[in-house]
Amino acid sequence: MGKKQSEFAYIKNLIDKLPRTGKDVIVGAGDDAGVIKLSEDQYLLATTDALVEGVHFKSTLFRPEEVGRKAVAVNVSDIAAMGGKPTYCMVSLVLPKILDEAYGIKLYDGIIEECKRYNIQIIGGNISSGQELVVDIFMLGKTTQDQMILRSGAKAGNKVLVTGFLGEAAAGLQLLLNPKFNIDNLISKQLTPTPRLKEALVIAKSRLATSMIDISDGLGQDIGHICDSSGVGVKIYEERLPIGSGVEEVAGMMDKDPWELALSGGEDYELCFTVPEKYVEKITSVIKEQIGTQVSVVGEILPKEAGRILVLKNGEIIPLPNSGWDHLEN
Repeated sequence: MGKKQSEFAYIKNLIDKLPRTGKDVIVGAGDDAGVIKLSEDQYLLATTDALVEGVHFKSTLFRPEEVGRKAVAVNVSDIAAMGGKPTYCMVSLVLPKILDEAYGIKLYDGIIEECKRYNIQIIGGNISSGQELVVDIFMLGKTTQDQMILRSGAKAGNKVLVTGFLGEAAAGLQLLLNPKFNIDNLISKQLTPTPRLKEALVIAKSRLATSMIDISDGLGQDIGHICDSSGVGVKIYEERLPIGSGVEEVAGMMDKDPWELALSGGEDYELCFTVPEKYVEKITSVIKEQIGTQVSVVGEILPKEAGRILVLKNGEIIPLPNSGWDHLEN
């Protein structure tokens, strides 16, 4: 057998094999969602994501309602990252025979609850049996031509911004795995993440962002996707990373630096977006005024040849870690 590839190398190989899409497909594989042109101005967004027992969650740590809510939330986050609003979804469940019916019903209750939160209509799906519990959501959304934001628009000189705080979900996972420790706000970040839909819509309506992605695999890896799509480099500053409350404590338990959780932990579902320097103050103040969410400037986009670097607090410059969540490894 050949050497095992990373998830994203594997995905690239699959994308390279895909046949060419039609003119109505504005964006195919390679962004947070596919984009289909419905009319001159209206675009349909389509995304799908699955939660798999043992890879994304353990049923011993998550209540079934929490699994259902999270499965919806991660898909909402993808639609939000494109500057869109989620509208419809379909749900496919693979249920092990050892699970009783009550578990499946409670799981679906969580899906329904989260869909109601974002006014998403469930329009169908499928149920099957298998060895592992799988919750697979296919979600549709809508946006307009002028409000859609892709990964491919970042330019050298743009500033890199993130909403909220980083590292909290990864810290929450460690707390779940070590029950003798307990920081409630971090655990909830892992169990029931909140996608930044409101913030994304404000960013989209402002038309100031040049690129955007949701932070699902870790900032280090996800800003790398923007760099790949935009053909640019990036500089991130450790001292500017908005590290969540309690993350330093958990990092100490793990014998790690807090920035490692912030850059590589994953599952924060915050937004990372790029903005021309002259618009930074405007967009951060608008988000703060309308929603109350903190936005931090964590770095800047560089020419591609400058590479991807992290400036540590002591001034040392190292390659930006691109480790993060890898579905083929975890």
